[in-house]
Amino acid sequence: MRGMNTETVDLIATDPPFNKGVKAFEGIVAAGTGKDGKKVSYKDTWTWGDVQAEWTENIREDHPNLHAVIQTANAAAGEDMGAFLCWLGVRVLEMHRILKSTGSLYLHCDHTAGAYIKAMLDAVFGRENFRNEIVWAYKRWTASKKALPRLHDTILWYTKTNVYRFNSPMIPNDQPNPSQYVSAKDATGKTVTMKGADGRPIKRATAKEIALGDWWEIPVLSPVSKERTGYPTQKPLALYKRIIEASSNEGDLVFDPFAGCATTCVAAEQLDRQWIAVDINAEAEAVIKDRLQHETRKSMAWNDVVTPFTQPPVRTDGGAVAAPELVLVSPKAKGPRISVRVLRERLAAEDGPGCQGCGWEPPNGLLEYMEVDHRIPKSLGGKDAIGNRVLLCAPCNGVKGNKLTLAELRLKRIEDGRMLNDAWTMDWYQKVGKFG
Repeated sequence: MRGMNTETVDLIATDPPFNKGVKAFEGIVAAGTGKDGKKVSYKDTWTWGDVQAEWTENIREDHPNLHAVIQTANAAAGEDMGAFLCWLGVRVLEMHRILKSTGSLYLHCDHTAGAYIKAMLDAVFGRENFRNEIVWAYKRWTASKKALPRLHDTILWYTKTNVYRFNSPMIPNDQPNPSQYVSAKDATGKTVTMKGADGRPIKRATAKEIALGDWWEIPVLSPVSKERTGYPTQKPLALYKRIIEASSNEGDLVFDPFAGCATTCVAAEQLDRQWIAVDINAEAEAVIKDRLQHETRKSMAWNDVVTPFTQPPVRTDGGAVAAPELVLVSPKAKGPRISVRVLRERLAAEDGPGCQGCGWEPPNGLLEYMEVDHRIPKSLGGKDAIGNRVLLCAPCNGVKGNKLTLAELRLKRIEDGRMLNDAWTMDWYQKVGKFG
């Protein structure tokens, strides 16, 4: 996604991992022509070892709301949930960037991490752009005796802005027809039932279709379904066709960053949309090729239908972004990484051990009290260079955030009466329970 141009996608419809704690989902994907199938698998369990250091750094410094959600999940649900949200979060940030202003995201999840994923999407897309929590309801055999059977998944629908594409899905009206008659007021103002030429009351016409709600009853795929590919978490085409019809038009570009067994691709192709699909599994290309040849109108050669590639595309939009706060951090030059401890010591040696915002000095010179931040925030063009780093006490760093420069912070602390206010600063640390 980092190689895709900004605001080029009309719709993202995806079914990512859910952090279900499964070491490996496995299946045998068989080709429709009957040839031997190939094994596919992916894990759905997460640790912080799955997370790159620059992801956490970028989120912490550039997306504080998302960082707060990850910290909350880490504390409330465990480190696996925090690591999972960080892994998914960097991808959601890119999804937001590449969506057009009129675009939508439909993200499929279940009870395992759904609440935390929604909080994460609120932080990135804005809660005001949350449209619906769609319930995909289905029936299946279950023998659970300790809880109510889980018979639904959730699809979270967000839009980029409040101006978006939407074609309200309609379904046949199978509701019983109530005895409703056409009425009108007579010359005296009394409401009377209108009658036809035959003298009988005139019934109101019943709508043949009604608008679909946010409860979608679509059967899961049976083991003998013609759609079955053998992929372990395959979803029905009917589900994704409904999503694509609701939030895109013919010719629009649909994207799925977790393509799996190509359900989104096949649905988009059948509905005459353009599409892009990404998957980590080496068998994805063969699966997509086979399904397109057997489940769409396309009978031409594979390379005339799809352009497969293994390397990310190269952006041609000059790197411009739709929203400055979502700017991608440029790759850092390779070199030895400096730990926070060493960086604190180096800054203390150059500028002194005290807070450069209010002048407070930690008791006994304990640098563990101090935090490292940018003199000029990255949101205002500041660099990650050591020369742009500064030691701050925790209260000052909280006030500064990613909006104020060091000079603006100092003016703010003077206005607040916090300059060199040792008693106030120590009281703050004690109230939050930090360092006793």
